[in-house]
Amino acid sequence: MTAPFILYGNVNSQPATRIALFFRLAGIPFQYRHLDLRSGQQKSPEYQAINRFGRVPTLVHGDHSISESSVILTYLAEQTGQFGGRDEAEKLRLAEWLSWLADVLLPVQRARAVRKFNGDANALPWLDGAAASGLKLFDQHLAGHSYIQSERLTIADIFAFPWIDLLSESGIEAKDYPNVQAWADRVRAQPGYKPQYELMPQADAEC
Repeated sequence: MTAPFILYGNVNSQPATRIALFFRLAGIPFQYRHLDLRSGQQKSPEYQAINRFGRVPTLVHGDHSISESSVILTYLAEQTGQFGGRDEAEKLRLAEWLSWLADVLLPVQRARAVRKFNGDANALPWLDGAAASGLKLFDQHLAGHSYIQSERLTIADIFAFPWIDLLSESGIEAKDYPNVQAWADRVRAQPGYKPQYELMPQADAEC
């Protein structure tokens, strides 16, 4: 039987990694469609017909075509009953976490992009400072907490994790943030976990 969820992504994309990680941890099969970002396939008219922003990831499910990883994770939690809020109050808390994490940890992703993909090195002093500030706040929150929102894995953890899984590519020492490091190890210990470069193939596939 063909899996009902179709994920469009690229193995280098940390936002797309979040969605593939959700499926792996949930034990849910999915169809994968590879996009060649270097050639600009994400800007093609065919792809922009399903994602007006022209970037990855996109989730296609039935008549729905959904972009932006935080929105996709929230949708998948609702659809599958996994890793979401257990009541309306917790759903609101998770929405807050997704917004906060996107703000304070985005410099970690930007620093990786500059270093890995030969971006403008002039931006690194600012990015490195902002990343350190965000990670310090994240580390402080995780002191005494096993996971971000509760003592169980949620979409907030899945959202944040790809940035931390490849922290070395951002030029950041994980040992400087021991609570973040311990949290990441707990995520890595989850059944179904795979590191980013093993989550998605480099060609269309049934996963």
